[in-house]
Amino acid sequence: MRFRDQQDDARRATQRLLALFALLLLGLVLAVNGLLLGVWWAIGWLLSWDLALPPLFIETNTTVVLLFVLGGAWVEIGRLREGGGAHVARWAGGRALTDARQLSERRLLNIVDEMAIASGLPKPAVYLLDREDAINAFAAGWSPDDAIVAVTQGALDRLTRDELQGLVAHEFGHIHQNDLRLNMQLLALVWGLSLVHGYGHKLLEADDAGRRSAFGLLVGPVFVAAGLLGWLAGQLLQAAVSRQRELLADACAVQFTRSRDGLGGVLRKVWHQAQHYQDQLARVPARLLAAMLLQAPADWLATHPPLPERLRRLYGRAVDPLPAPRLDPGMQDPEPARISAPPQPAGALAAAGPIAAAAPIAYAAPMTSPDEPEPAAAPPEPRAYSAQDERDAIDRLSRLNGPGELRAAVLALLATPGSRRERRAWQDETAGLSTAREVRDDVKKLGPATRLPWLELLLARVAKAPLPDRQHLMAAARRVMAADGQIRPIDRLHWLLMRQRLGEETPVPTSAGSFPDIAETSLHTRREIARLTAFLARLVPDGEAWYQSVMLPWLQGVALPPCEAPDADGLVHALQEVQTLPWMLKPVLVRHWTETALRHKPPGPLADEACDALRLAAVLLDSPLPPELARHYVEPAA
Repeated sequence: MRFRDQQDDARRATQRLLALFALLLLGLVLAVNGLLLGVWWAIGWLLSWDLALPPLFIETNTTVVLLFVLGGAWVEIGRLREGGGAHVARWAGGRALTDARQLSERRLLNIVDEMAIASGLPKPAVYLLDREDAINAFAAGWSPDDAIVAVTQGALDRLTRDELQGLVAHEFGHIHQNDLRLNMQLLALVWGLSLVHGYGHKLLEADDAGRRSAFGLLVGPVFVAAGLLGWLAGQLLQAAVSRQRELLADACAVQFTRSRDGLGGVLRKVWHQAQHYQDQLARVPARLLAAMLLQAPADWLATHPPLPERLRRLYGRAVDPLPAPRLDPGMQDPEPARISAPPQPAGALAAAGPIAAAAPIAYAAPMTSPDEPEPAAAPPEPRAYSAQDERDAIDRLSRLNGPGELRAAVLALLATPGSRRERRAWQDETAGLSTAREVRDDVKKLGPATRLPWLELLLARVAKAPLPDRQHLMAAARRVMAADGQIRPIDRLHWLLMRQRLGEETPVPTSAGSFPDIAETSLHTRREIARLTAFLARLVPDGEAWYQSVMLPWLQGVALPPCEAPDADGLVHALQEVQTLPWMLKPVLVRHWTETALRHKPPGPLADEACDALRLAAVLLDSPLPPELARHYVEPAA
């Protein structure tokens, strides 16, 4: 199952659970009326009276129940609305984090900036729960515009940068899916259900003289019993809704960060703390805010799925807890240097990769091996255009209007830089478009970190065009890429991307099987992985050695196929077979490709063409990018 499928499944499950809440309210009304009818008939039977029901008996009981439940919920919503997310954060002991006092606080503020860009949401206010040593966080508010994100001091002290990014991305998932409003509304509805129980207790209370009315003694227990059952059922339903939303937020975190390891590391460390009773919150009212927290105490009203289950969904297999010692600030991941730049035009940069806010636009952040020290700031490669030229070009490209300009930009991005024949073919394909030259000039100003993300974005826009227009663009792209008499390996990947994005091929279903590791898939599947890897070997450094390092762990005891790139048909067949891998194994494959390429590259950053090949392969497999690869790119606005 792909993570987008998990999102859709969680949304459908939540809708079913909310429908059950309406049925619960109906059941409560029927229970109160049924119990009161039973009391009335029991009185008549005991006294041998033929008692007729009072006028509007059913209507009055129903109105009282609805008044308490819905009216009480309305009043509670007003109370919760008054203070918003900031009130909840201060109530939990948080302080607004506006000026960073320490490196870890600055890192948190930077990550929130990145996640706001990656998710396309307004930047929320950030609060630090500096008295809490456990790893936890929550988001609160009524809408993305007034949302806050609160993070414990323990999370800052015990999580690496990637893990902290996964934690914050999870909370942004709640904001993105409008879970904040849902949590507030469920809390209010459960409060309304509790009022029915409270009304029954009120009827049973004695007056100032110590007397209890016969009406109260007869009717009070009915409302106490029905209200208690309704409140408990509401609590169970609230917990069930919350569990579904947690799974949805986990999937969103993978989407925003393009990595499962960040959030996975967080949950493993939280699990270890829970096993050692180190997950208790000192000041935060964990029971009241349980549905908002990253992880709440497990009990019979658990608002979160079990941590092993959440991790199994992330990794596709069982994983172990991870110790969470305090990290030496000097040993944590270095914070990317910030580049001062003029304010960006609205919509110029946005949402798919968290590195957009952390890397300068003019050049790609160098992709280094995990074993090599990351430079504090890499010098940009010499370019004919400045960073400001690129920002201006991005602003103009974000405002492209009409199919002709989109066509011109896509073809310019597909043409081989420096090829005169492909440039002439591009001119032939865009003849008659008055702004074609300006569009091409803007495309030329894009650096290696932005070209491929912009191609993906423009293809997503073209995908909305009628099928004949898309087919016409495909034919034009084929002519431009073949104009110089050769088709490069990267051109074949671009072609497959166009076929996938423009709807010329039917999506390949993901395998329903569950394999903990690629080595346990069928031999046929592993051989097709080898064919696809052999094709990519033409684009990565030391390709044959890279191919052998990738495939040997998965083909032990089997003869390793030679590193021979398949032809066009063989490439399509291999890709279709690999696309059927279970969705959790695809990121494993892409990450293995990337990490092996980093080990085999010469000193310096990984070549742009190799990065593009690995990214295109990940996109074709519908897999998140590993953090090392995602950091190479600056993502455009959607």
